[in-house]
Amino acid sequence: MIRLDRIQFNGETWDFSNYFEYMKSIANLMPKALRDYSTDVASYVLHGAKTLHDSRMLSAVIENAYDENFSNVVSSIELNFIDQLFEGKTTLRYVGVSSYHLKEMDLDSNRHADVLVHEFSIARQDVFRHRIIFDNLGEIEIEFSQFSYMWNEL
Repeated sequence: MIRLDRIQFNGETWDFSNYFEYMKSIANLMPKALRDYSTDVASYVLHGAKTLHDSRMLSAVIENAYDENFSNVVSSIELNFIDQLFEGKTTLRYVGVSSYHLKEMDLDSNRHADVLVHEFSIARQDVFRHRIIFDNLGEIEIEFSQFSYMWNEL
C-alpha cells in the first residue's frame, strides 16, 4: 500500500496541517496549474462539488506517444472523477509521466470505491507525484512533469 508523506491519519480523522505547510513551501517550484489545484483547500475538503474526497473514478486513460523514430515515449494519463454529489466531473491530466501505479479496488465485495484522500509532492527536480487513496484498497500513484485540471458541472 502506498503511504502518504505528510497527511496523517490518527484512526479517526485526517490531519492536513503538515501537508499544507509543505505545499506553501514548494508552491513556487510548481507549474501554475498544479500550484492552483494542489494548494486549493476546496480539492481536499469533506464536502463540496470540487473536492476529490468521496468522488468516484469514472475512467483512467493511459496514452503513449512516440517520436518519429518510435522511441522516447511520452506518456500521459487522464483521470476522470464524478463528485460526491453526482453534480460535477473533475478531469486531471498528467503529461510527461515517468512512472505510475494503479491498484484495482476490491470491487468483488464492494460495488464502488470512493477517494479517501490525495496528496501531491515533488518527486525530484521538475517531476511531481500525486498519490490517491481509495476506500476498498484502491490506490494510484503518478509521477509527471506537467499537469492540468478541469471541473465541469453535469
